[in-house]
Parts: sequence; structure tokens; C-alpha cells
Amino acid sequence: MANEKLNLNRDIKQLERVAGRAGTDTIRLWEGYREQAYMWRALSLLQFPATALSIAAALIMYFFADTIIEVPERPQPGYYSLKQLPDSQFINAATSVVNLIATYQPAVARRQFKTARKYLWEPALSEFEETMMGPELRTIEETKRSQMFFINPRLIKVERFPDYDVVVVRIPGIRQKLIGDKPLPTDQMVYYVKMTTIPRNVHNEYGIVVTDIRLRRADERVVTKEDKAEKASLEKASRNQNAPRK
Repeated sequence: MANEKLNLNRDIKQLERVAGRAGTDTIRLWEGYREQAYMWRALSLLQFPATALSIAAALIMYFFADTIIEVPERPQPGYYSLKQLPDSQFINAATSVVNLIATYQPAVARRQFKTARKYLWEPALSEFEETMMGPELRTIEETKRSQMFFINPRLIKVERFPDYDVVVVRIPGIRQKLIGDKPLPTDQMVYYVKMTTIPRNVHNEYGIVVTDIRLRRADERVVTKEDKAEKASLEKASRNQNAPRK
């Protein structure tokens, strides 16, 4: 009986030593993370007033802010003559069409061609349906052909023919074709986009439509030479017209 009592006292003392060491370890752990605990507690205390202020500011802005919605003016029915529209409007329309049909990837070519078709008017529309929407589009999708056309803005030219109610925009540039990932030799091309105007509507703000598109191989030197020759011809005609008659 006495031995059992001694063993029990020894076990109790061992448990007290273990409990003491556990408490000491807990205190040391707390001291090691005390600064971090203080920091997080301070952040949590600051978070409550900051959140309340943010909600209050949001409510004030919601109830007292003025909402301004800018709606573009709706084009009214009517008709723009060629003389009423500046060259920039015809350049924008011609550039949009050329970008849609001359820069594409196989996955989006069909969608781009359908968008370009909205700009077209007869006889360009029928020709576009027969060529671009038919065999050309099938070739693009079957061969996975991509194409990029880099426009040369310096050589863009607008010619007006008021007697025929027509404007022609010349858009030169460099064409690069790729079959898959393999690039083909580049070509220097010139697009000639012939346009006129029809009664405008909500889908066509200025009523500009494309009646013909022609493509020609010509590099920058040829185009520049032609411009110089045309300028010289106009200057000569002007001198002859202003020369005194005998």
C-alpha cells in the first residue's frame, strides 16, 4: 500500500512538470508572435471605421451624384451630295472596306466579308458575292490562308468626278499572305475604291456606298511617278488656259 502511494505521488509530480513545461512553451510561442498579433489587431480595429466610411461615401455618391448620359445625335433622313462631304469621310469609308477584305485570318474572314458587304452597292455587290463570298472565301478557309495589308497613308489620294457623281479613293500598300505559318513573297498593291452617296439612314450616317473596287499591282515608285506626271499635266493645262490668246 505504501509503495502504491509513493508511485502515485511520483506520477503526480511528473504530470506537474510536464504541465509546467507546456505552459512555458505556450508563453514563449506567444512572445515570439506578439508583435504580429498586435499588428493584426490594430489592422482589424482600423478596418471597421474604414469600411463604415467607405459605405457612407458610396451611399452619398449614389444618392447625390448627377448621372449624365451622352447619346450621339441620330442621323435624320436626307441626302448628302458629294460636295457636302469632305475627303476624310470618303477615306474613312474606303479604308474600312479595304481593311475588312484585305486583312483577315481564316477564322474571321467570313464574318469580315459579311460586314464589308454592308458597304457595297451595285454593281460591286453582285461581283463581291460571286468572287469574294464564293471561291475566294472557300480557298481561304480550306488552305488556312491569312493576309495582311499595310496601308501607305502618304499615298492615299481622293479624286472627285462631279459630272458622274463619283469619288474614287486610291489606297496603296503592301500585301503579305501566309499559308498556315509560311509567309509568301510580299506584293505592292493599290486599291481603287469608287463611291457615291445614297439617302442616309440610321445604319449609314452619311449614305456613302461603294460601287466598285479594283486592285492593281504597283509599287510606290510607280504611284509617285504617276502623281508627278498628272500634276505636270494639270499645270500645263492651267498655263495654256491662262495664256493670252493672239
